[in-house]
Amino acid sequence: MERYPTGCSFDCGGNCALQVYVEDGCIRRIGPDESPDEVLRPQLRPCARGLAQGYRVHAPDRLLYPMKRIGERGEGRFRRVSWDEALDTVAEEMRRIKNTYGPQAIFNLCGSGNTDARLHHTIAVPTRLMHMLGGCTSGSAVTSFQSVIVACRRTFGVPAPIHDRETWAQSKLIIMWGCNPAFTLKGTNTNWYLARAREAGVRFVFVDPVYTESAAALADQWIPILPGTDTAMLVAMACVIVSEGLHDRAFIDRLVYGFERWCDYLFGGEDGVPKTPDWAAPITGVPAATIAALAREYATAKPADLRAGWAPGRTAFGEQFHRAAIGLAALTGNVGRVGGSPGVWMPDNFAGAEAFGMGTVPVGTNPVRAYVPYFHWADAVLRGKAGGYPSDIKMAYIVGTNIMNQNGDVNKGVRALKSLESVVVQEQFMTPTACFADVLLPVTTHFERTDVQVPHECGYYLIHSPKVLEPPGECKSDLEICTELAKRLGLEGYNDKSESEWLEEMAAGSPAGGYRRLAEQGVYKWAPERPRITFQENVEDPEGHPFPTETGKIELFSPQLARRGDPLFPPLPKYLDRGEREGFPLLLVTSHARMRVNSTFANVPLLAQYEPSELLLNPLDARRRGISDGDRVRVYSAVGALLTTARVVERVMPGVVHMYQGAWFRPAADGADEGACVNSVCPDTVSPGASGATNGALVQVERA
Repeated sequence: MERYPTGCSFDCGGNCALQVYVEDGCIRRIGPDESPDEVLRPQLRPCARGLAQGYRVHAPDRLLYPMKRIGERGEGRFRRVSWDEALDTVAEEMRRIKNTYGPQAIFNLCGSGNTDARLHHTIAVPTRLMHMLGGCTSGSAVTSFQSVIVACRRTFGVPAPIHDRETWAQSKLIIMWGCNPAFTLKGTNTNWYLARAREAGVRFVFVDPVYTESAAALADQWIPILPGTDTAMLVAMACVIVSEGLHDRAFIDRLVYGFERWCDYLFGGEDGVPKTPDWAAPITGVPAATIAALAREYATAKPADLRAGWAPGRTAFGEQFHRAAIGLAALTGNVGRVGGSPGVWMPDNFAGAEAFGMGTVPVGTNPVRAYVPYFHWADAVLRGKAGGYPSDIKMAYIVGTNIMNQNGDVNKGVRALKSLESVVVQEQFMTPTACFADVLLPVTTHFERTDVQVPHECGYYLIHSPKVLEPPGECKSDLEICTELAKRLGLEGYNDKSESEWLEEMAAGSPAGGYRRLAEQGVYKWAPERPRITFQENVEDPEGHPFPTETGKIELFSPQLARRGDPLFPPLPKYLDRGEREGFPLLLVTSHARMRVNSTFANVPLLAQYEPSELLLNPLDARRRGISDGDRVRVYSAVGALLTTARVVERVMPGVVHMYQGAWFRPAADGADEGACVNSVCPDTVSPGASGATNGALVQVERA
């Protein structure tokens, strides 16, 4: 039995090291990182998903051959064809669409499901092809944390401030707001660092509508809050901090722009309504005394780390949540401080391989410069230029994403895919999206190709991921498929290097000293001279290192947003009410599952049995509806309905229901989804900052 050091490559927030044991062409066992240098860096421990990958790679429903549709689009009926026929068909369709409607009629819908955190096999592969063909319409905005990027750019002048987890043990207080790192990892070993902080006596407060597994393990205090109202609590905390003189005036005078204007808003100068805890309590469901107490504790527990999760940012005015959280960090002088934080939590790999001195496959520029927010992909397909979008889309090329399942308003996604002239999907399984393909191309997993893996959150390591298995059936990598298409489309120079030549070029500047040295070591770890403290230089030397904003300071008041003049995206952090809830009294929280990575692993029975897709609701809400634990229930909204099982629990606050996202859409005859896909009932709306606003969807629940 051969042992291969390799890595786990999914968009889970992790990227862990693995030991894969292979015999007779099959994975027999997967184990954890065995590198001995725990003193230098802790071991990169995988979760159940990483250890169960053999069941997915060798699954009986794996796609093995290229296929063409024979039934109605969406039925999932296909016939096997040769690679030549499949690729010839795709190339001809791409050529026809381009020549008839222009290149912008091809929609490049690529995701990170099969290509995450790597150098070579990434979303750059199909994007490079389409750019060389003459351009395409592409998705814009980052699905996970667009509101964070927008808030940081308007406040700090940069999209992704990075703050090391190693300083947590030096905090006096850590506030986890809207995040559950036990499930959404936020970097391999995040929970190890959290445990170290807990052992060091750091106090933890969790603000969340749900008493999560992370709160159960760490929280000294849980504060339940109604989804979408987080900004109201934050500005009320700011009001307490300033009114009681607990703000860091010296820090503000040196480094903050717009403090007096924010104070005018906080104390009611704009609208006559002071943003006190008494004002926020009926909005948020949090008692006024609790809000005031947390404000005082955060302002006086120096240093304090406010970790604002991404879930509250996926609401109607999500960017305001992140701007307000940054505002609190600035008021208290916790920005740029060891043990503090800038009020956001961003992934290290957002900066890309360049952050580690490496490159990726160059994509070039998109000649037609047509972009649509991913959250509005279906709307853009259905409405086109008449609806204000940059192009009339005729063809969707879908790689590495179960896009119909993983965006709001799945039923609109069904209508969109049915309306197109051509749909091409590269996939490993017959996902709900793959069922709508005209041509379906089977692709390899990361165990069936070679690459270099870059970590997510604040990691100081690289992983060599060698090919450990031969591809099953006739599966090809995304790169092999696109290379064959490039030849048929007459695109010279698309892929003019071997795999090893690409990797040697891209990893030449890596900390490991090049690709060959990294391949020899398997996992390369290094220790920085000191932890990365975001904005430490800016805070310590504001003249020599001003913030990259228009004013050179942290901008609580954004001149750019003031010039924009959008009342729904004001220049100050403000709470904006989403409006009426008539007819749909419950707020649906849709969080990430422990046993799935978005919709990946949803079809692995071994994992599914440990985490069935169920609806959690409070006993008060259950009694009002005559619902008992284990009942079959119907969850519905303005955009659709789903069927699932109810679990009546105390750990969800009244007025809120909870489901894990990622279950596969499976429509019944009446149109309701029997697969418990939460996006069946979530809208596809976006915030003013172009972030998806699916969290906190308005729903009703009844016995089925």
